[in-house]
Amino acid sequence: MKKIILTGSSSGFGLQAVKTLASKGHTVYATMRNITGANAATAAELKQWAKENGAAVEVIELDVTSNESAKKAIAEISEKSGGVIDVLINNAGLSYLGLGEALTIEQTDQIYQVNTIAPERMMKAVLPFMHKQKDGLIINITSVQSRHYIPILSTYNGTKAALDAVSVGYHYELKSSGIDVATIQPGAYQTTDITTKSIVAGNIAVEEFYGKDILNYKKGVIQYFDPTPESRDPQEVADAMLTLVELPQGKRPLFTIVGGGPQTANFEKVNSLIQEIAEISQGLR
Repeated sequence: MKKIILTGSSSGFGLQAVKTLASKGHTVYATMRNITGANAATAAELKQWAKENGAAVEVIELDVTSNESAKKAIAEISEKSGGVIDVLINNAGLSYLGLGEALTIEQTDQIYQVNTIAPERMMKAVLPFMHKQKDGLIINITSVQSRHYIPILSTYNGTKAALDAVSVGYHYELKSSGIDVATIQPGAYQTTDITTKSIVAGNIAVEEFYGKDILNYKKGVIQYFDPTPESRDPQEVADAMLTLVELPQGKRPLFTIVGGGPQTANFEKVNSLIQEIAEISQGLR
């Protein structure tokens, strides 16, 4: 059984993944911010669920944007795990639906800090443990938006495309070290908290300079994220995490698309070409 660090465990994909992974006998270090504040109820619920189900879940305080918090969390996890870290799942993320210009530069920085910089921070924090073990798995939750550059998600697209590119590089860099790096690219899952926890733009007044076409498109995108009875079940993403965790070392695919929608075949073509280009450049093909 694996000892797994999962970021962003307070809601959405993360909360379901904690229970999915722990139900299969893995030990999950469920990290989140404010476990004695805003997320106290979620933390207590997870602990109670683990107790009732005989599952190994430890709730750990972690702000993924803070070097100090990451260092403290890893030290605590290392003590509890006996110095073993088998898997890191970078799931914490921040969403934004709207015009890119409507974000303040501070808000743009915030999204990149959470979605792009934080996963690298966590990778660098766990890799010394994995190198010592000569084994490990890092899963980065990116998005089909790393392939689907539509307006109204421009800044979000950039953060996920950057994380996706970083993941490809690390995948090949670490391959001979016995450490797998994989991505999961989810599509739209309306029943998660993607809209309720989305950033509220700080410079919304700029919309007066835009035409009705793009503002109407914005409304359509936002409405698309309203839950319906036909909305996909985010359990699919948690199941994809479990599948990657339980596959043998060296057999895990670099890209896994989940719920990609009608353009899944196109996304798969892009993924295949990216992998082909990377491998040709290294003389692997």
